[in-house]
Amino acid sequence: MGSLAAGSFRQASHQRFRVSDTADVGAVRRAVSGYADRLDAGPGLADRAGQAATELAANLLRHARPGGWILARPLPPSAVEILAVDHGPRASDATGAGGQPPRRGLGYGLAAVARVSSYFDIDTGPGRPTTVLAVVAPSEATRAALRTPRPPRRWAGISVGLDEASGDGWAVADASCGTTVAVVDGIGHGVRASAAADAALTALAGNPADLDGYLARANAAMLGTRGAALAVCLLNPGRGEMRCLSVGNIRGAILGDCGPRTLIHFSGAVGTHAMPPPARILRYPWPPGATLVLWTDGLASHIDLAAYARLFHHDPAITAAGLYRDHSSDCDDSTVVVVRNQARP
Repeated sequence: MGSLAAGSFRQASHQRFRVSDTADVGAVRRAVSGYADRLDAGPGLADRAGQAATELAANLLRHARPGGWILARPLPPSAVEILAVDHGPRASDATGAGGQPPRRGLGYGLAAVARVSSYFDIDTGPGRPTTVLAVVAPSEATRAALRTPRPPRRWAGISVGLDEASGDGWAVADASCGTTVAVVDGIGHGVRASAAADAALTALAGNPADLDGYLARANAAMLGTRGAALAVCLLNPGRGEMRCLSVGNIRGAILGDCGPRTLIHFSGAVGTHAMPPPARILRYPWPPGATLVLWTDGLASHIDLAAYARLFHHDPAITAAGLYRDHSSDCDDSTVVVVRNQARP
């Protein structure tokens, strides 16, 4: 799952819950309420998060055929992120214009989820899958503050491990000259792969802007671990440029007005030998409105991102969940991260 500490650099991974009978609804509620209790964010969060999880899971049970699943994780220091995903088609759950739940309703279903959420988004439509996102905060005051007009979230990710300790790790950090995005895939899976991912991300946390020195630092930090594939990108919207270092089987692409552009990755693994693998930092355009997608080999190596144009208009977590739903092999840890350039032309 990853650390729940507020200052943790590595993002918490998601736990996936299959929902196919009524017992699964209770399991989801208990797990999500447990996240809230562990965050120790004050009274109310566990109840709100549990209610949202219950309604979303029950909604899958009522409307999705055959069922669906919940993805959930803590968002330190004081929120919980929950996504409900199905493969469609499904019956409508009282959605209104634009797929949003009505402001007034019967007090259950998606309308209830929206009421207890600080952030809510849904992608749905006749004959296609539905994905619902709810971010639940601890108190009415916090939720009210989060509901004030603000830009949409710039980034989000979905990361699901085969074991409780996922070998995949990812992080996003503001740097002095932009934003640093990292995705790491520890060799194998489980605790030892997770330790490799931890070492790679810890080496980055001290200076996220120093991409030039990162490969040597990461390689030294990871010696004695299994090693890992990794991709680290430094996004500079002010200059309209992205610098990226990618070693191993992390895939990536930039979507812009001219269509997807695949990122080049160098062969090898980091942390398996005394000297780091031969790789260099490459530069790519990062224009306003562009979107970066990075994913590990738990997903298909080739994804037609242009076919998901509709999803890229939603919250990045909705986009990532859709890509995970359609392309995860279920045979390896799987991570996909989506980052948008919200700069105006």
